[in-house]
Amino acid sequence: MRWIWSSVILCLLIVAAAPVMAGGQGADLEALMKELRAMKAEMAKRDAEMRRLAQEQEALRQALARKDQEIARLRAAVEKGQGGQATEVASTEKEGPRVSFHGQYRINGYAVHGARDDSHPTAARMRVRQDIDLAFTDQFSTHLELELGHTNSNISTTSKELRVRHAVLAYKFSQGLQAKAGLLPLSDRFGDTLYSSDWDYNPLALELEAQVGPGRLRAFGAALDEGDEALAHDDFDHYEIDYGLKTGPVSWDGGVLLAEVAAPASGHQEPHLNYGISASTAWGNWNITGLVMGSYTDSALLGTGDDATGVAVKLEATGPLGPGKLGIMATYASGDDDGSGFLPVMALAKTYGYWGYTGLLTVQGPTDTGFDGDAVNISNNGHGLASVQARFTMGLTNRLSLYLAGGWFGNSSTGKGRSSEVGLDALSMLTYRFNRYLALDMGAAYAKVKDGASGYANGVAAGAFDSQAGDDRDKAALFTRLQAEF
Repeated sequence: MRWIWSSVILCLLIVAAAPVMAGGQGADLEALMKELRAMKAEMAKRDAEMRRLAQEQEALRQALARKDQEIARLRAAVEKGQGGQATEVASTEKEGPRVSFHGQYRINGYAVHGARDDSHPTAARMRVRQDIDLAFTDQFSTHLELELGHTNSNISTTSKELRVRHAVLAYKFSQGLQAKAGLLPLSDRFGDTLYSSDWDYNPLALELEAQVGPGRLRAFGAALDEGDEALAHDDFDHYEIDYGLKTGPVSWDGGVLLAEVAAPASGHQEPHLNYGISASTAWGNWNITGLVMGSYTDSALLGTGDDATGVAVKLEATGPLGPGKLGIMATYASGDDDGSGFLPVMALAKTYGYWGYTGLLTVQGPTDTGFDGDAVNISNNGHGLASVQARFTMGLTNRLSLYLAGGWFGNSSTGKGRSSEVGLDALSMLTYRFNRYLALDMGAAYAKVKDGASGYANGVAAGAFDSQAGDDRDKAALFTRLQAEF
């Protein structure tokens, strides 16, 4: 194309020079022709350079296409279990890890009447959890959670230490297998009735999870307490395998756990078992959940004459009611006078979980602070328990919502001289959301705490009740919680 335009320009110049030639000015014409030949040579040189650059560009494009094909081939080989270079390939795609931050900043305030020790706690305190998540490749990532515990002594700098709550190494193998190792947040598959990461069940553990058949299989081993490293059998270890799947409209979960726990007297590990199955399904606009669990605990862990065995069941229905949402739950756990009935593993670890609806005999986030000691687990520490609970939630405005809950707790085997009732519990709370991250909770809770209540922190210690025999208490609390969660 450039040669065509060069020819046209040359013809025009010749036509323009015709009068000069006619006038006999041959010297000027010769000079003009010489200049035109020089311009033509320069344009040919530039055309050659542009062709060379175009060839180099095409060669680079082809090289990049081959590189993309090689990356795709390696990724496909790893997915089929035929290669092992995906980590190296992925690392060439990024100069560094992707970093994200999550956290929870919580300020609790409360005034309580009728606490376990007849004190009247009135306090304000703050707790901070800060997460740092690094994704190095599509396969490998880490998760770190730092926690500043509840602090109320900070005239200059808080006296509390910043501690590690989670420290997770996560790696995805081929065929959907994922492995995690470190200080892992672990929760059960039974509605926080056995153990819960929300209540600091974060042991040193190795966890494997994969798609097996139609569902997900999880298996882990966890060391909750190493005891004395010089001794081989004074530990608290937790081993578990569970499986979840969906068949039609029903979601199923089942599993079995074995805890090897150092007995108080001998220092040697003895077994504790929990096992069960749960099912959840939709019925119209309602969701129905039911579960059945069993337990076995060696008598050496309790100091009783017989091993502890028992069963627990739970039935829950949640769905719309008028302008809000209603939840109804009934639970039952078998028990004995000496605490040798059904036991969740949390009773041995002295931890807890958000398994109920109420605020004092069970707890919610805003009441799990300095006055939560009367909260009971699903079996009242092996003495058995039946409960009927209900809650109602609704939005009052686009920012303000209401939470109401109440429950009866009883049918506990507490021995002679104590009531079989654990108590009555009621909770009322308003929540105002400033935005998607920041919310303020304000509420009041009341419980009639009977002498048959054995708070979760008592564990399986014999005769560990919250009150003296015959001493019932009225417990009331006013509370607030300002929390940013992101």
